[in-house]
Amino acid sequence: MQVTLTQSVVDALKALHDVPDELRARIDGITPEGSAWAMKLSDDEGTAMAELLQWHMRTDPATGKPTPQSAAFGELITLIDEAMF
Repeated sequence: MQVTLTQSVVDALKALHDVPDELRARIDGITPEGSAWAMKLSDDEGTAMAELLQWHMRTDPATGKPTPQSAAFGELITLIDEAMF
């Protein structure tokens, strides 16, 4: 599958720590595509990426809303889900 990413999603992904090597290779392999970015994932990698991002979801304790990085992760999880189904 290929998902089209915004700059905020790319920035959030590149800031992740403790990423398995296989997924880090996919993040490092993100390529520009017009005004957006493209990331290629197998179905298994897509599932693993979504699970990894769910572990990194955080909310701002003062507002209860997702942090900017978490919002980007949520966007990517939605894109992966849409591409899989």
